[in-house]
Amino acid sequence: MRKITTFLREKGLIIDIILLVCLVVFLMIWGRNFAVTFFGAISVAFMVLRRINYEKHVVLKRIILTGLGIVAVSFIIIEALVFTQLGANDQEEADYVIILGSGIKGTELSLTLKQRLDASLDYIQAHPQIPVIVSGGQGPGEDITEALAMKTYLLTQGINANRIMMEDRSTSTRENLVFSKKIIDQAGVMNPEIMIVTSDYHMFRAKYLAVKSGYSAEYGISASSPVHLKPIYMIREYLAVIKALI
Repeated sequence: MRKITTFLREKGLIIDIILLVCLVVFLMIWGRNFAVTFFGAISVAFMVLRRINYEKHVVLKRIILTGLGIVAVSFIIIEALVFTQLGANDQEEADYVIILGSGIKGTELSLTLKQRLDASLDYIQAHPQIPVIVSGGQGPGEDITEALAMKTYLLTQGINANRIMMEDRSTSTRENLVFSKKIIDQAGVMNPEIMIVTSDYHMFRAKYLAVKSGYSAEYGISASSPVHLKPIYMIREYLAVIKALI
């Protein structure tokens, strides 16, 4: 530990400069997305924490170590819960299928959203009597709503237009489920059971929010997500689950 402290004291400025240069480069290449923002936050935290004299500020050291311990334990617990739903592939009969949106570029589906739609097809085709709600509003960089983009894709896959309902106002997972339930309520279905289709890392939170939104049963079909992006998705999901629990 002392060697690490000495190294950081002697080489800290060089490390600070490297981190700042990397942050600028990342911003230029990818813009201010979650991964870049997270890297920036970690870099700033490192710059601040390495300047503290922990031998002099013993109480502060204990507070920081306690905080890091709480974060570590909660991260393990939450990620364990998230992992329980990574391979969800329920086949129960539901009243509605709800496919959650995940961004489009102009009018083109993002890879994540296409994976969700593709994951839904087998179940939708095997249960032609079950209505489908495509849920997602319109955000920055999107020329149409996610719901319309999803409906258009399902139509190209041979799904009957009469089965597809659009929830096109939501901007979050909670709103996806709350606004979709309003559509179901208006149809007169009491205590609906739903089949949620979303990304594997997102399924635990989606089911939890569905419980809070008043559905009587929440089944799920998880779409796979890119392996190289899964670490950053899991970190983001940790923070999102904490927000959902509060």
